[in-house]
Amino acid sequence: MVAKYERNLMSNTRKIFDMLALRMHQRRAKLLGPIDFVDEFSINQVHERLSDINRIFKYPAIIGQKTSFWAKKLGLNNAILIDDDDHLDFNDKKFDFIIHALSLHWHNDPVGQLIQVRQALEPDGLMLAFFFGGETLYELRTVFEQAELKTENGISPRVAPMIELRDAGDLLVRAGFALSVADSTDLEVIYTTPIELLHDLRGMGETNIMVDRRKNFLKRETLKNLIELYATQFNAHKYDGGVKATFQLFCLTGWAPSKNQQKPLRRGSATHSFTDVLGTYKL
Repeated sequence: MVAKYERNLMSNTRKIFDMLALRMHQRRAKLLGPIDFVDEFSINQVHERLSDINRIFKYPAIIGQKTSFWAKKLGLNNAILIDDDDHLDFNDKKFDFIIHALSLHWHNDPVGQLIQVRQALEPDGLMLAFFFGGETLYELRTVFEQAELKTENGISPRVAPMIELRDAGDLLVRAGFALSVADSTDLEVIYTTPIELLHDLRGMGETNIMVDRRKNFLKRETLKNLIELYATQFNAHKYDGGVKATFQLFCLTGWAPSKNQQKPLRRGSATHSFTDVLGTYKL
């Protein structure tokens, strides 16, 4: 009954992203040369989290478009590398540690992705999922809208919609993970000009793939206005010029349920009040 419900959950989802366009952009990114600084930042986050967990994982897997890069940087030479797709091919294997490496934000059905990961984990297995959060590139989103309103009398979706942190935590609950945690870190990058940011996004394979996007090229006048607005509104004065771009990174931490797993206390089961524990605060 549960498996049938989960398959239906993964299939009845409105398509926001054009996955064919995503594959095309990713192939182009490989030809342009890798832009890996966000991957490097996320991999450092993995190291930090694993340092707090007193456990050795023997059967890891990594999901994404740069799985070899992640495996090498993490020293996970025995990791099974899984191509990022709507239906993840785990080949009926079970793992004690799975990393979803910077692609969940492009999926039309992120809950379905997480359900598949949870099903592939052994009891008490760990998942870390990294992806872009809702404040990512808010600067670019803001000036794109202003530039298009000024030159084209309307706006089109140029920067993908992304979820907020509270919603990210809900994904873990809906997917059936235990001891789930969602947290975020902002990575602020300084560019000489906005054009450098646009070049990096192409090199990362992170350009627009929304189904409702405009299919025509960006107008020269719109681009000119975008550059001027960006330089005016998001100038990085404290870094001696340039412009800033924010990449908000979410990390979802979830454990596959297990009978021997630590459980949170039942509500109302506390035997001491906060006043007893912390003392009484007085002005």
